[in-house]
Amino acid sequence: MSNFAANKGSGGGDFLKKLQNIKIGGGRAKGMKIKKRDMIFILRNISILIENGLSLPKSLETLVTEKSLKKYSSMLEEIKSRVENGEAFSDTLTSFPEAFHELIVTQIRIGERSGTMPLTLGRILHQLEHADNLKGVIIKKLSYPCILVTAGSGAITFMLLYVIPTFQGIYEESGAKLPGITRLLIYLGEAGTQYGWMVVLGIVALVSATVTIRRQTAGRLWMDTWLLRVPLLGRWFKNMSVLQFMEVLGNLMDAGFTVVEALESCSKAVGNRAIRQSITEMHEALTRGERFSDELARHEDLFPPVVKQLVVVGEKTGTLSKTTVHIRAHLRREVETYTNVMLGAIEPTMTAGLAVCIGGMVLAIYLPMFDMIGAMK
Repeated sequence: MSNFAANKGSGGGDFLKKLQNIKIGGGRAKGMKIKKRDMIFILRNISILIENGLSLPKSLETLVTEKSLKKYSSMLEEIKSRVENGEAFSDTLTSFPEAFHELIVTQIRIGERSGTMPLTLGRILHQLEHADNLKGVIIKKLSYPCILVTAGSGAITFMLLYVIPTFQGIYEESGAKLPGITRLLIYLGEAGTQYGWMVVLGIVALVSATVTIRRQTAGRLWMDTWLLRVPLLGRWFKNMSVLQFMEVLGNLMDAGFTVVEALESCSKAVGNRAIRQSITEMHEALTRGERFSDELARHEDLFPPVVKQLVVVGEKTGTLSKTTVHIRAHLRREVETYTNVMLGAIEPTMTAGLAVCIGGMVLAIYLPMFDMIGAMK
């Protein structure tokens, strides 16, 4: 009897210990993601507070009480507590991989060791702000064409499925002669009514197949390689990826990394898997003792001639880290100029295309009416 009681007490104690080890909301904090604008806000505030003499724990405590960051308060509180207990700031960030990218953590770790935390945070902020500004420009430029395409597609679909069939009945009763464009629209309307569900199903299947392919390593590599070959857009994707690569490379070299060390981390910052594979090959070649400029020449389809020449000059003069500043500035101008030109051409092209489509449909509707009026006269 006593053994049973002892076992029962032991089991109850184990159960209570398990209950105590459960952290309410801990799982959510570990897997929490931070929006890019909020990340910029957090890092900027930490940088400003440290530069003005506040300690890192006090800076984090200030962010915990910030109302606009209330949804991240549990995560920031945990980071503050661990830093106060003597843990390195970069080590605490590794516990939140969904929130803090590995490259950000690496650069912060270098800033801690070199004692240049504000300068390191400034570099990270510059990189994040530039990417966020470029994304904002793209969204702003594409918002009107997207609205225009959505509204125009809705109007064309409505006319094909509902307006054209109505006029079709009138024309058949009057015996009017239908021109070819009108017969084509009638055929498209009938096909849309009968097989529209198949079109919707095909679109859903295409989206699902795309998502499935991109989840696979080989499939995503094939898709990213194909994207680089698309006319006009391929050049833009390539320039964006090369800019991402050079931004991270320059920041890491400014923080004290060698080219070989920086290349290992740079591939993780590039979204396009095809270019990421090329950077990995370059890192392997530099590890064997090859020159950086020679590797850029071997991948001439990715890097503009100006970039290769600047790297050659930087290697000869021993100022490759400073040379990356000019390379990044050049690539930013190229990307921004090409983005503005490309997006600027999309709006008038879409407007003209929709005007032609809708104007053609209106013309197809009214042409048989002239034949009806002539027959009546």
